Amino acid sequence: MKTGFSQSAATFAALLFCGASAIAQEKVQTRLNATSEPSGATVVIDGVARGTTPLTLFDVAPGRHHLKYRLAGYVDSDLFFSTAEGPYIEKSATLEAERGLLLLKTEPEGCDIQIDGVSVGRTPRLVTDLSAAGVYSVKLRKDGYQDQTIRVKFDGRRPLVRTEKMVLDSGTVEITSEPAGAEVTVNGIVKGKTPLKVSGVPKGRATVKFALDGYAGETRELSVNAGDEQTLSIALKALPGTLRLLSVPEGARFYINEVAKGKGPVVAVGLRPGEYKVRAELEGYGTVTKTVKLGNGDSVQEEFKLSNVMGRIEVRSNPSGAEVHLDGKRVGVTGSKDPSAEFSDIFAIENVLEGEHTIVLKKDGYADFTRRAEVKSAKTAKHHRMMMRRIFTPDVELVTSRGVYRGVLVSSTADSVKLEVKPGIEQRFPKNEIRKMSFLKKEK
Repeated sequence: MKTGFSQSAATFAALLFCGASAIAQEKVQTRLNATSEPSGATVVIDGVARGTTPLTLFDVAPGRHHLKYRLAGYVDSDLFFSTAEGPYIEKSATLEAERGLLLLKTEPEGCDIQIDGVSVGRTPRLVTDLSAAGVYSVKLRKDGYQDQTIRVKFDGRRPLVRTEKMVLDSGTVEITSEPAGAEVTVNGIVKGKTPLKVSGVPKGRATVKFALDGYAGETRELSVNAGDEQTLSIALKALPGTLRLLSVPEGARFYINEVAKGKGPVVAVGLRPGEYKVRAELEGYGTVTKTVKLGNGDSVQEEFKLSNVMGRIEVRSNPSGAEVHLDGKRVGVTGSKDPSAEFSDIFAIENVLEGEHTIVLKKDGYADFTRRAEVKSAKTAKHHRMMMRRIFTPDVELVTSRGVYRGVLVSSTADSVKLEVKPGIEQRFPKNEIRKMSFLKKEK
């Protein structure tokens, strides 16, 4: 009897304990209500994913717990809670979007960056305020280059590096000329002197002009595409030169490289660049030779000042009336306005070349008189006392009633004839006595 009672009591005690334990356990369970902004975040409690927000849990064990919110494109949010906070706990988190790291570089640098239409600076630039969850349209702009748009998508917080090479919206032309130093104009704008590299040439037709002193101007047309790199090389044509030749005094004969060009002034055109040997000659003047340098397109004027190299000889003879011969050539006869004068008036021989000359005086009845004359440029050689030696050479024969007479004719008038019958002895013959008068030599 006691034994049965004891067993029943033990059974009841066990049931009572279990009920009490269940009641105690039911009392410590806590309800958790988890929300997030934005929603859809995974709720992880103590490392175990329990669902996505908004989420209500009824089986949160007693104690302290670690709560994490996870959502793609957002930074994880961590917090802690304890069931001691009460049977009903609400936890909420505003998630912060993940920020991407974008390092944007360009060639060349200095491009304006526009992200979704908003300018954020110039390259190179590190952009840190973009949501890693977004997809962005990035426009790059720079004067002289074509606009370029790229698409940017982040892979979480992994840094993204983009290097973009910009494309010119114009062309580049490398220009040379032979010879160098020509001024270059592109579409009317002076760009410099060759050799040079001209960038920023607008696409389309481009007009390139060359100018260099002494050379013919040249023009070239180019077709330029955006981003083109072209070369343009040209050989310039030298302009011919002009040579103007003058002489003082005028009238000199000119020779260029031994080729006669006529009397000055002379204008020689179409000459190639170089050195020319020019000679000027004028009778009575010294020859002048110059070397003239003529550059491309030059117009050079050269004046040749000639020096008179002619001299002058003055002659006075005794007697007057003597023929004057210079170097074997008869140049005139001396004369006198005063018949009683001992010597003739001055007889001048002009424009005698510098140097030594021979003067010979000739007169019937006189021995030839010869003298050497030294003539200097622009000087007068004076020979004022040229005394001729008389010789007796009969030139007339008279037949008279008294006889035949030979002598040198001194004078002849209407009434008489005077002869020098012997050296220094004169005799007059009346005309009425003269039967015949003959000249022994032709009268000059």
